[in-house]
Amino acid sequence: MEEYVAGVKSALVIKIFRHDLHQLEELADRTAGAIRDIEGIEDVNVFRSIGLPELQIRLEESRMAGYSVSMADAQAVVEMAIGGKAASTFYEEERTFDIMVRFQQEFRDNEDKIGNILIPTMDGKQVPLKEIADITFITGPAFIYREGSSRYIGVGFSIRDRDLGSAIAEAREKVSEQVDLPDGNKMVLAGEFESQQRATARLMVIVPAALLLILFLLYMNFRTVKDTLIAASAMPYAFIGGFLSLWATGTVFGISAGIGFIILFGIVSIDSILLTSLMKRKMQQTRNLRIGIDEAIHQRVRPVLMIVLMGSMGLLPTALSNGMGSEVQKPLAIMIVGGIVTCMLLSFTVLPQVFILLTAGRSI
Repeated sequence: MEEYVAGVKSALVIKIFRHDLHQLEELADRTAGAIRDIEGIEDVNVFRSIGLPELQIRLEESRMAGYSVSMADAQAVVEMAIGGKAASTFYEEERTFDIMVRFQQEFRDNEDKIGNILIPTMDGKQVPLKEIADITFITGPAFIYREGSSRYIGVGFSIRDRDLGSAIAEAREKVSEQVDLPDGNKMVLAGEFESQQRATARLMVIVPAALLLILFLLYMNFRTVKDTLIAASAMPYAFIGGFLSLWATGTVFGISAGIGFIILFGIVSIDSILLTSLMKRKMQQTRNLRIGIDEAIHQRVRPVLMIVLMGSMGLLPTALSNGMGSEVQKPLAIMIVGGIVTCMLLSFTVLPQVFILLTAGRSI
């Protein structure tokens, strides 16, 4: 899943784009050193591209001309001797197998033996490969990461016990101070941070839209602006309850917790509709504000308590979980379990005060 999101097996990754792989590794090492000591950043790892031993045979045309060796003949012998070449085909019922011609291991296991491989010349003689080519072992790329037709190297890391936004902001500051990118290079952040940015952009639209929809539904239910405002005054209880539950448990606010706010808005709206509509009806029946509110609260304790228990008890196992994957759902569950209880208490204590202020212009 991480590889699908970030391109490498890491929750978060800094991608540095450049053509030269050796310079990429140098920049990646400096970037890793810049973020390694930041609080909350763990598991810093450079996804290296270079590190695979590679045999390099560089044929020299001037030396080949002196020995009358053609490029095609030299390449054909090197291909056959070291890599192997299909000489014929073996058939076994419906299956076919290539018969490979190749030098045995003991004749090609080091530079000297490879240099002694004989190459035919145009005049019928033979010349050792080392006389017409430079043979060396170099360290080449084991894997090249690409994105958008450009090479890049990744510096992977993860964040623990700290919110994603502040850790990324500090990492960006440290990298900009300690790593100077040459012209033509670029550096981007991917992984969870990229997903968080997209989710945050969506929530910036979804949360206001959900609040407006709730206000519209409240108005359609009460048909008066005053009663709509009384019921809507309970919405801040969701913020209070949600943040208190996160603070009490030491949970970092994230996208999962943000979705929990939307759920709390809906639950608080149900509580406010139940209480506001009944307080208004009881006040009209009893012709006494205090008695009407007391009867309404007494009558609505059980339904509201059932809503609270249904939401909190159902998500309590998730809120207490510590297993693999719990970090995704746990903030949402903590937000709802703790926030819904706080919202219930505020609905029974603060909402009646707001009802009195907007109805009678005085407090209890």
